[in-house]
Amino acid sequence: MKQTYLQLLRDFGAERIPHSGRSLLDHLKGTHDLLRMWGSRPATCRAGLFHSVYGTQTFDVSLIGFSQRCKVRHAIGPRAERLVFLFAVCDRDEFFDKIGVRKKYLIDTCRKRRILVTPNTVKALIEIEVANILEQIPNKGRISSRVMRVYERQCELAKRVLPGLAQRHSGEVFRAYEHRYGRAF
Repeated sequence: MKQTYLQLLRDFGAERIPHSGRSLLDHLKGTHDLLRMWGSRPATCRAGLFHSVYGTQTFDVSLIGFSQRCKVRHAIGPRAERLVFLFAVCDRDEFFDKIGVRKKYLIDTCRKRRILVTPNTVKALIEIEVANILEQIPNKGRISSRVMRVYERQCELAKRVLPGLAQRHSGEVFRAYEHRYGRAF
């Protein structure tokens, strides 16, 4: 991972923002590292490193506004930045609903418009979301059973498009959580 990426995230303030029991920067690096370990495409890994800099539907802290997308695009490339943008403006549950659908549209919840996406884009967004989920679970402590059911459902649906290593990792994370806290989901 390039130090310039980490420096840019520090410049945005990611080290100072708490996230799942540590800093947002730690979470972003962890998400990137999982994607890389799974063999995800480089643009997907870079998008994972920056996945919440604009904020998301569940993490309402934005490090940089959409008006400055060019700064992120210049740093990580247009494909990776588009994934970061889609991750910020779309309902992430919708990613999983698009598995196996031919014409794929995601809804930009900010501007209330449809965005045509390719199957590869949906796959990349799912990889980022699963890495985001799995990276957080061991660091958050006890998680509500409702949230854990959502996480489990999404990871189960994602198995159709995730690499084998990611599928195995998903099972390991859920088993470790269950061993620690019991099956409360």
